[in-house]
Amino acid sequence: MATLKIHGVLPSPFTRTVVMAAHEKGIGHELVPTTPPELGALNPFGKIPVLVHGEVTLFESLAILRYFERAFPGPKLWPDDPRAAAAVDQWASAVSDSLVNSALRFIAARFGFLPVPEEMAQKYLEKAHQVVPAFDRQLGRSRFLAGEGLSAADLYLFPLLAYFPDLPELKPILDAAPHCRRWMAEMATRPSAQATVPQKPKLAA
Repeated sequence: MATLKIHGVLPSPFTRTVVMAAHEKGIGHELVPTTPPELGALNPFGKIPVLVHGEVTLFESLAILRYFERAFPGPKLWPDDPRAAAAVDQWASAVSDSLVNSALRFIAARFGFLPVPEEMAQKYLEKAHQVVPAFDRQLGRSRFLAGEGLSAADLYLFPLLAYFPDLPELKPILDAAPHCRRWMAEMATRPSAQATVPQKPKLAA
């Protein structure tokens, strides 16, 4: 059977999401260290991660996770119940929209991946202060983000929140979110999290 290859780098939260999903489902894979300038024709939008599995080439993390779910056995990342599955999609989308367009953009600015004026970086930070409490309230209602079992939604949130303790501007937001901290502590014990700890980039001067 063709080797499943994931092109990307673990400091990328979405790459880590995909690699964690492969670990959770027990899918053998090879992580091919690839940065966006090296993707070539693999992704016309020039973003990581990209999955290559035989004749299958997929970009966009959600498409990749859905492929894992449909093509491989192992623990499910979406429940069978339609309403429960919709909740997973809802919270995965919330991470990919509200948290990416606030905290992740601030993180990217601080590490020099997103050159923006300081005023814009501060707006991203202010937005992070507004959106993280919504995730904290949700995690106060259930063990995991979309219910009592781990799902794809958790695999989207964890790689992003894992950066918060490293940045003095974001750490207080996490300190004020006890349910997120409880959940992060549990997530950090999972083999998928321990096997994908990235080498954190250096802060921009």
